[in-house]
Amino acid sequence: MEADQSIAAVRPSREASGYWGIALSVAFAAFMTKLDTYIVNITLPTIARYFNVGTSDASHTVIVYLVVGTSTLLFFGRLGDRFGLRKIFLWGYGLFTVGSLLCAVSCSILMLIGSRLIQGLGGAMLISSGFAIIPKFLPANKTGWAFGILSTSAMLGVIIGAPLGGLINGYMTWHWVFIINIPVGIMAIMAAARALPRDHEAGQSSGLEINQGNDVPGTLLSFFGLAILLYALTTGSEWGWTSPLIAGLLFLSLLLIVAFLVWEKICACPLIDFSLFRNSRFTCATLAAFFGYMLMGGNQFLMPFYLELAKGLDTVSVGLLLLVNSVASMVLGLVAGRLSDRIPPSFLTTIAMASAGLSAFVFSVYVRSPGLIPVVVFLAWFGVSYGLFVSPNNNQAMSAMPENESGMGSGVFNTVNTLGLAFGVALLELILAQAAPHGGASLESHLHQGKISAGAFLEGFERAYLFAAIVCVVALAWSAFTMFSDIRRRGMAKHELRARNSANKC
Repeated sequence: MEADQSIAAVRPSREASGYWGIALSVAFAAFMTKLDTYIVNITLPTIARYFNVGTSDASHTVIVYLVVGTSTLLFFGRLGDRFGLRKIFLWGYGLFTVGSLLCAVSCSILMLIGSRLIQGLGGAMLISSGFAIIPKFLPANKTGWAFGILSTSAMLGVIIGAPLGGLINGYMTWHWVFIINIPVGIMAIMAAARALPRDHEAGQSSGLEINQGNDVPGTLLSFFGLAILLYALTTGSEWGWTSPLIAGLLFLSLLLIVAFLVWEKICACPLIDFSLFRNSRFTCATLAAFFGYMLMGGNQFLMPFYLELAKGLDTVSVGLLLLVNSVASMVLGLVAGRLSDRIPPSFLTTIAMASAGLSAFVFSVYVRSPGLIPVVVFLAWFGVSYGLFVSPNNNQAMSAMPENESGMGSGVFNTVNTLGLAFGVALLELILAQAAPHGGASLESHLHQGKISAGAFLEGFERAYLFAAIVCVVALAWSAFTMFSDIRRRGMAKHELRARNSANKC
């Protein structure tokens, strides 16, 4: 009997240890994928000089990573449901590590771009399966906690990416930006292989069921449609939004995406099961993320311009000031994740989007104010708002998925998140550029030619952040819809409990 009691006492600690292993494996994957976006950005001028190419050519190493890593999320999410999430996750780590090795030994810019493509594929496998692993292998009362760790780790990758890249670039060669991923990636694979349960332990088939139905046309249509759309959104400011190239790419991506949606309706084994969107909690959380992430993406793009050109700060000072936003978001993300296990996540996301929208509106009013206090207040306020939003919204979306569709749900959710970031950059940049006296579409060209006066420049920021506040109201509406449903459900549950107690007394 004493032995049984000792075993029972040890079991919870072992389970807790297992939960930590799963959460940290997924969180580290999010950290690595985010880190490799921002750590490479700062080395682009050095890479351009090394290969004797223009900065525009070197920037394709970042663009291809983003485009491929996003446009394949749907495919790898569906693959995870069929092959097994654990397998896709471990393969993703392996592909990411191999891609890092190829990047490090690249002897031409084309080889580097191709190697970054492989890295992007590995990153997509990690993200699509990682988000689905949390609700798959952890109990419901631990998912918010795990998503809080995941969100914090991703933000940590954003925070240290640029400074770490600068240090490596300053004291070593750019190759080491990728070399450090190799031993770290190998250790991460071994740790994840030990921490993650076998797929069959969660009731998921480990057989190669992919042969039972390949949606090849859907895969190709979704890949090229999303890839062309993201490429247009990320290069629109460079070419000009009204240029024939960008207009043509946007039109072509629209045709391909419409064709994809039509095909998915008639396909016997679709990449996306549209019944997924009958789940109102998942749909509302996904739409809230799309609109909410617009401000996040737009602010990441606009704020450095504002601080350098309107406030006269140098690059180092801008980077340090932006840490206010990242640290606030990272710290609150852990707290919000735990809170979303105790109270309905929709309560937190509704408050967060109300706060984010108000912060953007207030900042639009104080854009012309002298000094840095309004900026610091906004960045801290903005960081707190999104720290309160991201992990609870992730928890709400992924916890709503049936077990056999968690990979597909993760692919859809993360694709929409990235599209929200990209649309935010494109729309807010376009609003700012349109404030120039001569109109036009490219902010960079206006600044280079001196066509934007100080007054018009600040007016552009006012309009951009006012638009961002309106977008947050739309995100707020989707979160509030779920919140009111939760309130109504709780009220009905209490009423049923009272009725049951009354019946028992009788």
